[in-house]
Amino acid sequence: MTPAPEVTRPNAWLAFRQSVVHFDTTKMNPWLGLRNALGVALPLFAGVALRSLSAGVLAAMGALYVAFRDSDDPYLPRARHMLRASVLMGIAVFAGSVSGRDPVLAVFVAGGWALVAGLLIALSISASELGVLSLVLLLIYAAAPQELGHAAVSALYAFAGGVLQTLLSLALWPLDRYRPERRALAALYHELARAAVAPSRQAADAPAATGASIQAHIALGTLDRDRSIESDRFRFLLSQAERIRLALLALRRLRARLSRENRAESELEILNDFLAVCSRMLESVATELENESAAPSTPAHELEALVERLHAAVSSTDPAVAALFRDLHFQMMALA
Repeated sequence: MTPAPEVTRPNAWLAFRQSVVHFDTTKMNPWLGLRNALGVALPLFAGVALRSLSAGVLAAMGALYVAFRDSDDPYLPRARHMLRASVLMGIAVFAGSVSGRDPVLAVFVAGGWALVAGLLIALSISASELGVLSLVLLLIYAAAPQELGHAAVSALYAFAGGVLQTLLSLALWPLDRYRPERRALAALYHELARAAVAPSRQAADAPAATGASIQAHIALGTLDRDRSIESDRFRFLLSQAERIRLALLALRRLRARLSRENRAESELEILNDFLAVCSRMLESVATELENESAAPSTPAHELEALVERLHAAVSSTDPAVAALFRDLHFQMMALA
């Protein structure tokens, strides 16, 4: 008997070093970083130019904390989140500046604020992050107590900085109103294109493109009251994407069954060609959504020709597997 091969244990230190030095470029968003940097820099420059550096620092700090709520979400919910953050940051500055004059009051205010910030995790992670950020701002200004009038002015400066950051985030809204929705739909169709030609999954795995589908539903949820032609098109594309997901799920499972049949090599080749054509068509849809321009598309008659080839194979196959091929033909027709 030959000895069993020695199992190589992973090097924990090497894994740790790789996780530290790994740079995930997918998390980079240059435009998001640029507008957030502008939101912080502009109040500072204005404060220096107007010889009121303290006001500029207050507005810049409000913009900095509200920048944590910036994202590539659809414009309307993004505006709501950032405006709420602006109001909360203004309140935190005012509460911290006023309560800092009395140590006992400062402890009670900070303790109550911290309790509420911790409870916000029950609502959502983003709400809890907003509570923690406002708590930090409250503690900062509790260390620099001010009179009631000055505290109100400081709160207005912080609120104004947050509003400035919000306006920069929404600057492209009038020019490209549906850009976030298009981006979410394009990501969904890209995932469907990859899923069409990916190896078959296990039956217990989630359907393909589940995460992208959830994100697309969230992004297009803001269009429920929008009755424009563009929003109707996007909702239709989302509906078709869900139908395609179901058809791809059925075809991928049928492909797994075909691969177990010794007499289904030709039919399996037809199905693989069919899915490859579907993948190219889905990629063309995603490209058009991203670029707002027509992309080279695959002629639809290629799908029809492959369906006809399978139909001919079904008519001449062994009766033992005829039911499987009829089901496969039906699913291909539905997807085509």
